[in-house]
Amino acid sequence: MRPHPEHSNLLQFKIFDTHKQVLHFSSTRAGGVSTGEFESLNLGNFSDDDPVKIFENRALLAHRFFVTPEKLLTPHQTHGSNVILIDRELLQSNKTEIIDKLYGYDASITQERGLFLCVTTADCVPILLYDQKNGAIAAIHAGWRGTSQRISEKTIGRMKKHFGTRSADLIAAIGPAIGIENYEVGDEVEAEFENNGFKLTKPCAERNRKTRKLHLDLKEINRQELLRLGIPKRQIEKTKYDTYKNQRLFFSARRQSVHSGRMLTGIMLK
Repeated sequence: MRPHPEHSNLLQFKIFDTHKQVLHFSSTRAGGVSTGEFESLNLGNFSDDDPVKIFENRALLAHRFFVTPEKLLTPHQTHGSNVILIDRELLQSNKTEIIDKLYGYDASITQERGLFLCVTTADCVPILLYDQKNGAIAAIHAGWRGTSQRISEKTIGRMKKHFGTRSADLIAAIGPAIGIENYEVGDEVEAEFENNGFKLTKPCAERNRKTRKLHLDLKEINRQELLRLGIPKRQIEKTKYDTYKNQRLFFSARRQSVHSGRMLTGIMLK
C-alpha cells in the first residue's frame, strides 16, 4: 500500500495497479475541515462530529474522483455480517429510501458502474474485492464480530450467487486496521471466535505473558479467511499500516474512544 499518486492524503493498494477497470482509495485523517479530536478528514456519518463538516469532507473526497458525495455509497454498519446487493432497483430509489435500505449492513456487492462501494473504519478491517472475470466488486467492514461471523465468506457466497464469481478470480485488498500489539480482547471475544471454529494461534493471535490476555491480529485472521475461501495468495494484499500506532495518519477508536473520526475505504467499477 502506498500514497495515491494524485492525492497525497489518500492511500492505494498496489495489487490493483494492473486492473484499470476499477478505481479505489483508502483515506487517511488528513486533508479535511474537521477540528479537534476529529481533525481533519473525518468521513464517518455517524460520529459525533459536526454533520456539516462531515458532509464537506465527503464532498472534498468525492470531488477528487469527479463524483458527487451520493456516489460514495456507505451502509450504516452495525458490526454484524449482513451483505447487501446494490442493484439498479435499489439505486432508482430516492435518497431517503436508499439511506433506509442501507441500514444494518457491513458489506455490499455490485456490478453497477460509476459508484463507490465504501466502508468506514477506525481500527476495524476494511476489505475490497474485485472479480476480474465477471466485473463485480465488494466492500467489507470486518470488525471482530463480523470477522468471527465469517463476513468474508458470506460476501463471497453472495457474489457467487448473484454474479457467478469464482474465488480464483478475486483480487483482495486488506486495509489499515489496529495491529496485534494493541488489540487486546476479553474472554467473550475469544469465546466467540472459538465457538465459530477459529483457531486463535500465531500468527493470528498471541497471549500476553504478563496479563494472560489474548491479542488478535484481525488483518491476518481475515487474510487467512480469504486464503481458506480459495483466493490465491498472490492475489491478496495486506497492508502493514496500524491505525492505533499511526496517530498522524489514522483515527483509532481504541486510542480516541467515542471521539474518534472514521476513515473511508472504497472501490468503483469504471
